Amino acid sequence: MLRRRKEHEEGWLLSYADLITNLLLFFVLLLSAANLSKGRMQQIVKGMSGSESPASLDAIRREIDAQIAQKQMQDLVHTTVSDEGLELSLNSGLVFDPGKAQIRSQFEQTVTSMLQVLAPYSTKYSFAVEGHTDSTPIVSGGLFATNWELSSARAIVVRQRLEEVGISRSRIRVEGYADTKPLPEDQLTGLSPQERLARHRRVVVRIY
Repeated sequence: MLRRRKEHEEGWLLSYADLITNLLLFFVLLLSAANLSKGRMQQIVKGMSGSESPASLDAIRREIDAQIAQKQMQDLVHTTVSDEGLELSLNSGLVFDPGKAQIRSQFEQTVTSMLQVLAPYSTKYSFAVEGHTDSTPIVSGGLFATNWELSSARAIVVRQRLEEVGISRSRIRVEGYADTKPLPEDQLTGLSPQERLARHRRVVVRIY
């Protein structure tokens, strides 16, 4: 009788241990999923199912790239998709006058039409507008004291355009980096010193 009772108690403990282990694994999976970006999750789903959502970052990128090619704006904007999201990188050297944060009049409609493509996806994604400059110091006596102010001001101007095309301000954040986040070296290979500086001058709209 004592042996049977002991075996019954041990069986209960084994079942309890299995339950705790399964719960632990479940919460580990939840935590892992919570730390994955939408872009990474979409890549995993595409790899498993072989298909992608019409509202995926890759699908949005193709739509924007088609407009870029149609309007021959390859020098003005280019796109990339990474685990951080979809990035639209606007060439600040073309979009803005040197040392200023006002979009050039000839590019106003072009920039707006690019950003309008994003409006239908504003309930699904969030947006970060990043301002970047090269490492050349601001000339004293200009509109901005340092590259920090210049990069932030340009990002704010693009943020305003996002709101104008219908994206809620609660979905947008603004980040100014000055020259603290240069492009990776593999994106600058073969460029002259002036071309390298020009590549660093950019405003990035990141969808994530």
